[in-house]
Amino acid sequence: MFKFEDILSGDFSNYPEDVQEYMKKYTEKLRESIRAELTKDLAHRMLKDVDKSNETFINILTEILDNGCKGYNNMSTKALLDVYLQKKNEEDFIKLIEKIKV
Repeated sequence: MFKFEDILSGDFSNYPEDVQEYMKKYTEKLRESIRAELTKDLAHRMLKDVDKSNETFINILTEILDNGCKGYNNMSTKALLDVYLQKKNEEDFIKLIEKIKV
């Protein structure tokens, strides 16, 4: 068994080589899943409001541009998780983890 903190930090050096490989694959799948969910969430927020109100759409776009949008690919796993939990909840995260297959 491994510690989730090690997944977040990316430090797998305390584990045997075969476990390290598994953890690397798991971490990449986790990152892919989080990135996909964050992208889908943002797209949903934007597209949902574009037909109703241009003002709401512009507010969301302004928020992105004002606060910057660091690419999800460049974020650490911990940073991705922090962003995910700001937008979703722990229950959603548990469901996300349960869907990951390595």
